[in-house]
Amino acid sequence: FKLAGHSVSPSFPQCSSSSLPPASLSVRPLALNMAAHSLEKLEKRQAKPEPAPSRWSAPLLSREELTVIGCALGIYTCYLKYGVLQEKIYKRAYGLEGEHFTMSIFLVLIQCAVNALFAFAAVPFSEHKPNTVPPRQYAVVAFFYISAMLASFHALHHMSYPMQALGKSCKMIPVMLIGMVVRGKRYSTRDFLCVLLITSGVVLFSLSRPSKGGGGHTEPMGVFLLFVSLLMDGLTGAFQEKLVSDHKPTTHQLMGYQNAWSVLLLLAGSLVTGELTAGTAFVMRHPEAMRDILMFGLMSALGQNFIFYTVRNVSALACTTITTTRKFFTILISVLTYGHSLMATQWLAVAMVFSGIVWETVAKHQQKSKKKVEGENIKKGKKGDEAELEKKDN
Repeated sequence: FKLAGHSVSPSFPQCSSSSLPPASLSVRPLALNMAAHSLEKLEKRQAKPEPAPSRWSAPLLSREELTVIGCALGIYTCYLKYGVLQEKIYKRAYGLEGEHFTMSIFLVLIQCAVNALFAFAAVPFSEHKPNTVPPRQYAVVAFFYISAMLASFHALHHMSYPMQALGKSCKMIPVMLIGMVVRGKRYSTRDFLCVLLITSGVVLFSLSRPSKGGGGHTEPMGVFLLFVSLLMDGLTGAFQEKLVSDHKPTTHQLMGYQNAWSVLLLLAGSLVTGELTAGTAFVMRHPEAMRDILMFGLMSALGQNFIFYTVRNVSALACTTITTTRKFFTILISVLTYGHSLMATQWLAVAMVFSGIVWETVAKHQQKSKKKVEGENIKKGKKGDEAELEKKDN
């Protein structure tokens, strides 16, 4: 550079090669630091807890709870509709002439025929097992089965449907009578108190005169037919238990053959009484009656299948609880649908009957649970004794 006539040469500080850091010493620590930083990030990411599942993604109900709800809805839907149709068939005036349906044998015949068809259609899809039950035993069970239904249906000509539904809830009474008379069985004080509570409720309901729209006073013949129906129900259950314990038929075999024998007995009865001809002529004159009767049979068949499914896949207690509460709602639906006007004493009677039934059901379940626990303890004790004997022998 020339500055004011002088030449100046630039001078730079000189650095020797020894004063510069080697490439290996400057780059390697940087790479190690970057690798360590990346590993640290990866470890933190892996250690970071996953977000908790949303309450909307988790199932609200378990499979068992959904099964119970499905069974309850199926039984309620079928048998509430069944009750409404039964009252409609007997109380409705069909056609312009206002004819009333009175052929109970014909109605039960159609119901049993539909039940048998559904049961035999389900046999190939259920447990494969040869039928070893003698036909005579099915015939006996079928006789008691249809006798209970016929007496119950005829009772509707002499009492209101709520009274009939309430009376049919008292199956504990004939079961105890049959147990004491036939089997010589003894019952606890609690059992007699339950029966007293149920009987008092039925008597109070039948003696209470409804105000307007009550559906008529309960006649003595209606009470007698209701008692006969309950007695036949008790005999049906007793003979079914013996049949099942001796031969162990499948659920749909029992349902199918019992209803098939019922159809044979009802066909003979309807031919003798002329109800087959009269019933056929009635539904020909009033096709809407045939629709009601077929739907009545369909609800009966589907309801029985829901009951059998509940007993087999949930528990007998759940089935009893569902069917017991269903009867209360049947009375309620009848009151709302057909305008029955119940007095306060009659609602009290309903509460008494169902309190007795629930008390008896809960106590029975507690007894079964206690026996089951005792049985398991006895088995455990026997196994422990056997183990000790083996030790001593060794």
